[in-house]
Amino acid sequence: MRWPVAMRLWWQLLLGALKDQPMKWGIATLAIAVGVGLGLAVHLIHQHALEQFNSGVRQFAGVADLQLLPHSERLPESVLETVVQWPEVAVASPILELQVAIDGMERPVRWLGLDVFTAALVTPNLLGQATDQGTQASEGNIPMLNDRNAFASPALMQALQGEQSSAPMQLRSQHQGKTRRWDLAGTVPAAGAGQVLLVSDIAAVQAGFGLLGQLSRIDIKLREGISPETFTTQRAGELARLGRFETPAEQGSRGASVSQAYRANLSILAMVALLTGGFLSFSTQMLAVAQRARQWALLAAMGCTPSKLRMQVLFESACCGLLGGLAGVVLGFALAQTVVSQLGVDLGAGYFETSTGQLRMGWQNAVAFALFGGLATVLGGLAPALQTGRMALQQRLRAGTEEAGLQFANRAHWLGLALCAAAVLSLWIPPRGNVPVGGYLAVAFGLFGGIACIGLFVRWFIPHPPALGHLGHLARARLASTPNLLAVGLSGVVASFALVVAMHVMIYSFRHSLDEWLNQVLPAPLYMKPQNQQTQIFPQDVQRKIARLPELAQAEFWGQQSLILDPARPAVELIARPIATEAASARLPMTGPTIDTPQANTLPVWVSEPVADLYGKRTGDTLVLPLDGGVSVTATVMGVWRDYTRQHGAIVLPKALLAERHAISFDDTQAAAWPRKGVTVGEAVKAIQVALEGTALQDRVDFAEPGEIRQVSLDIFDRSFAVTYLLEIAAVVIGLFGVGTTFSAMALQRKREFALLGALGAQRSTLLSLIAREALLASLLAAGVGMMMGLAFAAVLVFVVNPQSFHWTMNWHMPWRDLAVMVAGLLIMSTATVMLALRGKLGKDLLVQLKEDWA
Repeated sequence: MRWPVAMRLWWQLLLGALKDQPMKWGIATLAIAVGVGLGLAVHLIHQHALEQFNSGVRQFAGVADLQLLPHSERLPESVLETVVQWPEVAVASPILELQVAIDGMERPVRWLGLDVFTAALVTPNLLGQATDQGTQASEGNIPMLNDRNAFASPALMQALQGEQSSAPMQLRSQHQGKTRRWDLAGTVPAAGAGQVLLVSDIAAVQAGFGLLGQLSRIDIKLREGISPETFTTQRAGELARLGRFETPAEQGSRGASVSQAYRANLSILAMVALLTGGFLSFSTQMLAVAQRARQWALLAAMGCTPSKLRMQVLFESACCGLLGGLAGVVLGFALAQTVVSQLGVDLGAGYFETSTGQLRMGWQNAVAFALFGGLATVLGGLAPALQTGRMALQQRLRAGTEEAGLQFANRAHWLGLALCAAAVLSLWIPPRGNVPVGGYLAVAFGLFGGIACIGLFVRWFIPHPPALGHLGHLARARLASTPNLLAVGLSGVVASFALVVAMHVMIYSFRHSLDEWLNQVLPAPLYMKPQNQQTQIFPQDVQRKIARLPELAQAEFWGQQSLILDPARPAVELIARPIATEAASARLPMTGPTIDTPQANTLPVWVSEPVADLYGKRTGDTLVLPLDGGVSVTATVMGVWRDYTRQHGAIVLPKALLAERHAISFDDTQAAAWPRKGVTVGEAVKAIQVALEGTALQDRVDFAEPGEIRQVSLDIFDRSFAVTYLLEIAAVVIGLFGVGTTFSAMALQRKREFALLGALGAQRSTLLSLIAREALLASLLAAGVGMMMGLAFAAVLVFVVNPQSFHWTMNWHMPWRDLAVMVAGLLIMSTATVMLALRGKLGKDLLVQLKEDWA
């Protein structure tokens, strides 16, 4: 099969372009592949996580139409009597859920207490099946009703079995200092793949773990013809003080919103590489269009229309993008598989408690992301394509007219200034959800606007020298005579360098702000916590025993629990700790003004920045906290504090006042201790360990000094931003090779000029020195423009994007040393790349190149 002549010509011209500048095209393709790969990996991982999360929600909801959930942690069992009497309710199934430590398991296990009779009608897939069910049934026993029986999911059964030939027949649970043995009576065969859970009768769970009269939720199946919306409208007000109604779909939406900002920012990081590839494609094609002007002229003279010439340029761009897109699809799937197998599906940020499962990539995802790569390069090739027919035929047939083909760049700065103005105006666009639309638009407009203004910077900072007194003057004169060619060649480099500077300054500012924050929120010399805070607490008798130790001057204990203030948003964290109004500013890093006296009959509280931002609360405002048991606490916001550990908000309550006025106390899971003068931290730790002997916390408490906590926190920060660091390195490398190959290509097109200089007596070393000076001067300009743009983008990221995405603020810190290293690396590497690329190509038959102007 023979291809059409036009198609063969397209391929021949494409192969010629690739042969002429293989490195340049290769780097543009690599940048596209990295961008597509990162974007696809983030998409696949989170898609897999949400699928598992929603699958779990559907499984645990069964056929329930609604769920009655507490505002915080527990519902009183008495509410079940109210719900079952409503005529709209067909079945109401009570459920008690908690995390329990099991001997032999590293992590706590999800344990469900079910009413076997109602669960059979709503969540039959959660019922346990006994291994000897036939025998027990014949004797009139129902295994699920035995208060010693527990039923394990297949995944948990496999984990308990380990290397043994069969699973153990008994379990031992550890919960809040109490140990209990259970008979492993069977399995939960219908539990979802990878779900690690235990199921028992609800009465056994309540009695076994000291939760009599408490429920986690009530699953409700409505009668035929009753819609959840109608039921909620009619009945929500009757139980508003105790809880709220939610559909399984609403829970899935809240699960997606938990990681929305995190996903958006990772996707933007992928776009950094994709934009870099697009600009490198633009730079490559624009230079190629200018340098291949005579080729276009010859094709035009042979009857090729301007539209076909433009299609050739777009065809070359699309081939580069599609190749990069296909490589990115392979890279993205491999990266996603690696992350899922090593870190699970929570993106390394702890957003989802789900199993790994099998990652799937539909053909739609593969095609869509591969097309993203093609789209990026086609957009980058639009401007070069438009230039192919704008030069006069007779002008294009002459050599040395590359600059003439880029005269449009003389006016590009007006468009650039307009885009920069649009970037400034975009900063006033409010966020959509947790996505800072205005901030991202400002960066995008500023990036394109800054690139369009590069020609103006070239004319400002590289003027024509008054005379050619030495080689440096000659290098400057050459660059000043081709400002548009230089501006186009630097566009990809400036884009990548600006984005790298922006990301690095933001991360550096964040890291140092975190360090400063840790220094303020860790005032005690020693901190303690149970090894498993989900299942172990500091009992009151243990607290009194530690507080009375003569080695300690002071000991504080505090706990926390979650609270839903808005069903559409994730829960905030309530922290009940010993704190006095006059000492709050010393303990909490306040971000604004504070007040000293709460409103009458209200509790003083201090809210973190996310609470203030998401719920519109400011210092002096009142806030109603619906706690368990129908208790409603009215509080006054005494101040707003910075918190980098709870993205969705935290509220600090005074522990003593909460217990005194509302008879509410949280389970204490954290502690701080101040040794007496003359007592070392090590001596205090030994005294506390002695005090814990004979208690349930013996050998089960972790101790840490502030320096250790700080280092662990910073290590976690570095791991969380490891992808960003890798992207920075990749962008710097791409930028370095981009500038090197750009100048190499520009220099190779000047072989006639070098031949003339050689004929006048210039040595090969002189020519290399000239090119090195040009590359150094142009790289310095690229670094300066990129630095200026990058710092502007960093300000947007620090003061707009982060507060709108994560609802916390940070201080501005400048990484002067890192930026100096980056600039020096750009200058050295770009110059070295040009030298290496041209070292073997100068001085070989250069006089022959002079004949190109004789035609």
